[in-house]
This record gives sequence, C-alpha cells and structure tokens, in this order.
Amino acid sequence: MKTTKLILAAGSLLAFLAAGCSPDDPPATALSITQPTGPAALAQYVAIGDATTAGFMDAGLEQAGQLSSYPLQIAQRRSPSPPFVQPLIAWPGVGSTALPIPEDVAGVLRWDGTTITLAGITPQENVPGLLLAAAYPTPYQNLAVPGATLADVTEAVDSTTSQQPQNRYFDLILRNPTFGDVVMLDQAIAQGPTLVTVWLGLSEPTGAAMSGQPALGENLAPAAVMAGQLQGVLEGLRDGVQARFGRVPNLVVGTVPTITALPFFLPKALFDAIVGVAYPTVEDDVAYVLFPWLGQVQGGFSDPLPASATLTTTETALLAAVVDGYNAAIADLAVSHGFTVADIALAWSTLPAPALTHFVLLLGEGLDVEQAAATTLYSLDGLHLNNRGHSVAANVFLDAINTELGLEGDQALAPVAMAVWDPTHPAP
Repeated sequence: MKTTKLILAAGSLLAFLAAGCSPDDPPATALSITQPTGPAALAQYVAIGDATTAGFMDAGLEQAGQLSSYPLQIAQRRSPSPPFVQPLIAWPGVGSTALPIPEDVAGVLRWDGTTITLAGITPQENVPGLLLAAAYPTPYQNLAVPGATLADVTEAVDSTTSQQPQNRYFDLILRNPTFGDVVMLDQAIAQGPTLVTVWLGLSEPTGAAMSGQPALGENLAPAAVMAGQLQGVLEGLRDGVQARFGRVPNLVVGTVPTITALPFFLPKALFDAIVGVAYPTVEDDVAYVLFPWLGQVQGGFSDPLPASATLTTTETALLAAVVDGYNAAIADLAVSHGFTVADIALAWSTLPAPALTHFVLLLGEGLDVEQAAATTLYSLDGLHLNNRGHSVAANVFLDAINTELGLEGDQALAPVAMAVWDPTHPAP
C-alpha cells in the first residue's frame, strides 16, 4: 500500500526528557509493582498493530475514524477509564492515495453523492498543523502504524528503516528520534502495560494480494516466517515487561480473516455481472478482480485486465494457505505460551455477506447512503473497517479479554448499533 510523505512538527517534548525518563528508563519503583488481577489488569492498556488497529479508515488517518478505533472502544469499556492516547489527525486527514504532485498529501476518501473522491488535499508543509497530539510527552497508547509488518514491530524506528520503503506513518506515530530511536515493541514495553492487544499479520498477505501477483518468498512471507516473527514480538513483550516491571502483561492476539473476504476483492462472476459482460483477462482462471478496476472499466478501459488487476484460483489458494497457517500458529502459540486468542477469523466467517460488501455495491442494490453505511463493516477503501466494523472487532477482543482476565463478561461490550459511519465526510 502506498503511503504519502509527511513532515512532522519539530517539538522535542522537553518536559518528558527533562524528567530523566525515556522508553528505556522505567521508574525506580518499577520492580515493586505486583501482578494485577481482575479489573486491575486493565489499568495500563497498549495496542500494537497495523492500519486497522490505528483506526485507518477510508484510505487515511483522520480523527473521525480514529475515535472509533477498536482499541479506543476497548479502552473506553474500562471503569474507571485511564487515558488512552492516539495520534489524532484533523480533517481532512493524512491518506495514502497517490497524487500527481508529490508535495501534496491526500486526505481521506469520501462519497460526494456520485463517486468516491478526496475529502481534501493538504500541502505537505501544512501537515504538522493537522497533527493534534504531536506534542504528547510520552509514547502513544495506540502505537499501531499503517502498513506495519511483523518485522517492523521489532526493527523499524522511522520511515528510513521500515520494511516498506519510506512509510512516513512511522515518523508520525513513533516520533523518533525524540524517544531515542525506539521501535514499536520497546515503546510498548516502556509503558509497563498490564494488557496488550496484538493484531498483526494483516499487512503481509493483504499487500501481496493488492499487487495482483502474490508470490511466496517474494512479496509474501511463508506462514512459518510470520509465525516466528509474531512469537518474537509476543515473547519480547512478555519478557521485556517482566524484566523491567516485575510482572507479566496479559496478551490478547487477533487472528487474520480470509483476505478475499475484503470488499476490495470482487469475485470475477460479480465483476462480470456488474459490467454486463464476461470481461477478458490476461490471466486464465481468474477468481477475483481488484475493486479499483471496476471504475476503470466503467470509465472506458477496454483492454483485457492485466495480471496486476486479478487474482487467479492458484493465487487465491496460496493466500488462503498462508493465512490459515499463520492462524494455526497463533493457536499453537496460545497453548504453548499462555496467550489468549481473539478469533477475528472465526467471527468474520459467520458474518452475513452484506457486511462484507462494498458500500458502492450496496448503493447499486437499491440501498440509500445511510442504509448502505449501516450495512457494510468496511470503509470506502474496501480494505479497512468503518466505525461499525471496529465495534464488531472490539467485541471479539473484549470477549477474549474477559476470558484472559477472568472477568466473566463484566467488561461491557461495545454498542455496535450506536456506531455511525458517515462516508460523506463533511468538513467540520
């Protein structure tokens, strides 16, 4: 997934550093902290992950989406509810849509009543003015970075070291070198969390699928490699917090749903039905077409769809095998290491088809804007959850958290019916 370049505010967060604290320096009394149990284990909550965990929605980060992120919904269920800080971004947001002028930064996508367009464009030099929490003096509680891979969690300190070259979201969220060039994992450990949710492993297969040409060992890591990286992350969290704070954090890990369940990938038969013809393709045995190509064809494109626009049955099977293997490894790690699983994959397999249908297609079926927005769980990019989708995901995690902490359902679930997604993104 392409990302745009960002320029960050230049604040040095002197209050934090002058106090003699850094992500590598726990308080002097840290080792006297006892192992919390029950509701007390919710006191210090940190979330790590990629775009979905960050609240990336409609192809960008913008506070309307971030304020519905599933980690924030989890944090808000605590009583009392300590602060849970995210790198909030003002409208029109900082998006990943490529623009013809490199010095411009796209906002989030919006529905203008006729088509999908941009909520706005911000000159790159004005981006710091959109960063509402840039001066927060400690690492964020939501440390998720759009586009982050499993390797990035332990290796990337900024956009120059991210696995995806020049992923500027790392600069925005980790804010190094302010914290001493500390990676996502160590910024999480430094907060002494009692609870950490981990939802990783989405970026790798999704990115490979979006290329239309997933290839094992090239743009798609084998499940065993991903599982080994996840094990390193989880053991790093456990051992790091234990060594510095004298207790073990509660860890809840999310599984990955089938990639082709995302609305971004249209079954070829559905694509043909929409365009009204069995559309020709360069590849044989095509199973899925990438959603943006629907607009291309409807806009006048007449050549056969290139390999980059489609997924064959063989490619689809490869993606499924990698995801299944990764999820199986998560289940094994849960048994061998005592972690708890939030089984998003299982929950998603029971969702009704309309919930996994793109907003635009629901409009084509006769729903109005509000009805379509209240039906799908995905935002306009077809890859990332909308507000309602985050509520559904939050509840899968909350069920697992109640199990992990022995709360027996005492931690209230997120009210899905109250989550409202507005794809029109009106200016504030």
